Amino acid sequence: MEQRERLPLLTDNGRRLIRKLADLPPVWLTAAALGESIGVSRRTVMRELPGMEKWLLAAGFRLVRSPGQGVRLEEDETRRAALRAKLDGGSTALSRPERIDRLLTLLFAAQGPCKTQWLADRLDISEHTLSSDLNTAEEWLRARGVSVLRRAGVGVWLEGTPENLRRAAAVRLRPQLAQLDWSQFPEGPARSPLFELVDPKDLQAAARVLQGFERSRRFVFSDSAFLSLLLHLTLLAGQVRSGRLAASGPRSAAGPDAAALLISLEGALGVRLPADEAAYLEHYLQAAAGEPDWGDPEELRASQLAALLIRGMERETGVDLAGFSTFRTDLCAHLRPMLLRLTRGERIENPQLDAVRTQYPALWDAVRRVSAEAARTLRLPPLPDEEAGFLAMHFGAVLEQCERTRRRLRAVVVCPMGMATSRFLTSQLDREFPAIAVERMCPLRGLDTDALRREGVGLIISTVPLHVDFPHVTVSAVLQEKDRILLQGAVDHFCGQPAAPATGGAAPAADLRYADALTSCIVGLLDSMVITDLPALPDKAQLLREAARLFSRSPQQARAIEQALARREALGDTYIPPLRIQLLHCKTDAVRGCRLGYLRLPQPLSEAGRTLDGAVVMLAPDGPEPVWQRVMQEVSAVLIDRPALAEAMRAGDRDRAVQLLETELNLRFARELARR
Repeated sequence: MEQRERLPLLTDNGRRLIRKLADLPPVWLTAAALGESIGVSRRTVMRELPGMEKWLLAAGFRLVRSPGQGVRLEEDETRRAALRAKLDGGSTALSRPERIDRLLTLLFAAQGPCKTQWLADRLDISEHTLSSDLNTAEEWLRARGVSVLRRAGVGVWLEGTPENLRRAAAVRLRPQLAQLDWSQFPEGPARSPLFELVDPKDLQAAARVLQGFERSRRFVFSDSAFLSLLLHLTLLAGQVRSGRLAASGPRSAAGPDAAALLISLEGALGVRLPADEAAYLEHYLQAAAGEPDWGDPEELRASQLAALLIRGMERETGVDLAGFSTFRTDLCAHLRPMLLRLTRGERIENPQLDAVRTQYPALWDAVRRVSAEAARTLRLPPLPDEEAGFLAMHFGAVLEQCERTRRRLRAVVVCPMGMATSRFLTSQLDREFPAIAVERMCPLRGLDTDALRREGVGLIISTVPLHVDFPHVTVSAVLQEKDRILLQGAVDHFCGQPAAPATGGAAPAADLRYADALTSCIVGLLDSMVITDLPALPDKAQLLREAARLFSRSPQQARAIEQALARREALGDTYIPPLRIQLLHCKTDAVRGCRLGYLRLPQPLSEAGRTLDGAVVMLAPDGPEPVWQRVMQEVSAVLIDRPALAEAMRAGDRDRAVQLLETELNLRFARELARR
């Protein structure tokens, strides 16, 4: 005991590194390899090594360091076993972040006030240090709706709603849960301070249900979504079981998947979960699935927010983000769970927040300005810094990619057929190939390839065959598919990426049928588009009735459409603030194809503090046809992304609206059809 007290204190990382050295064979290990073995960086290992050497020397063990080779524990297996035993009985000096984690765990787990002396003893620190740590913990908790109360002679305790306490605990515990050995979980999870706040049996039971749900529904949670939901359910069950949270009241409506999952969870956990949990699971599954439904009000809100963020960042950075085809989809996939967190007042941790703010200050400031403006426009709660940090990482990634490709393929256009033809070809290139920068139109006569090389031009795009020793492609003035393949091949070669091999042969019949169904659906939508002028209306209910009549052929159909629109409206708000229009949409058997219309009001309609200039009506058949969902999803996106479409509708210019929508849908589906 006396010898143990004379040993220097080890940090938690130092103890884990020595334990790993004791478990591994006596071989040389680089700092990077040793750090990777326990999930820390090389820099952390280098910082810990002096303390490790001091502790091992005092304990009578030998650690050897060799430049270029690494470190090695020079002990046989008997001595290694003795070292492991000493480690298991030794004391550990916690770093300040580790202390605050431990302090919060103790406070979350307490059923009443904790004496400051007891807390200081548990953390092996002085009461003065404890007071400083409590100040830091108090600041973190206050941002999450939880207060730290201190009273002389009584102690320290937390005060907050069960929801806020649960959410704050989940944020703090999630990194610990992520470090568990999932190869053995849920059969026998490792010992962890995590289990002072959650019941391991609850954790195991909930994990088995979620994993079974994934297998039976062919549904895959991301690691982040799985861990977050697992902690939420386990902490929730603990609060219900302890009586701190009531589980009475009628159940909220939910889809079949969420309802089945809730029944399985309650059976496995042995408790009845709160009444609103079914709706939470429904929203969580939709956000985790990442499969948008054009008729879902939450999807509309995510789409609006994505459009505002993208346009704002384009304005701030001067970078056209439209050329990054998957960026909007990726951003919406992030925004769905983010909006769910904002709605429920949940806060998450962002370990990279400080790095983003300090290393990318211009990007951080731009994202904060744009996100604040978007939140005000859509009447959302202010975005916490943690959420803004994740948005900055999303935009930073695409801007980094833009920076890498800023050296775009510089090209000149050679077209002896005239200026109009040259400009038309250039406009097509600008629209369809953002990676190609057309420097100018170059005359065929006197074409000087040496001068082009000196200027840094990398490609000649010509409408006539050339015989020059310079990279060039010959295309039609109106680009054809074979021209696009040649141009994409030139871009891929320039970027150092081999072009995808051509498959050759005829397109599969299924793809041809899909293309035919898609084309028919779009043509039917465009041909049937209507813009109707209405008289002054007293309220939104009358507006909904007028929308139901727009594409109905009988009073019975009008009633069916009105009921379907009302059901959809009841699910969530579909007002689009930047456009001042209401989006009335539903699936109904009363129409045979996709339909789009606009209801013009002679004067704005004010209701519930909102001003309506008109309403967009979108209807789709209530059936399994896959192209209906895809077409209406893209129409919704165009409406949000291209305000000019709503402006044309508001002005009553049907031809202009049809032209805009046709152009956008053609661009959006061209890539999909080409892939097929």
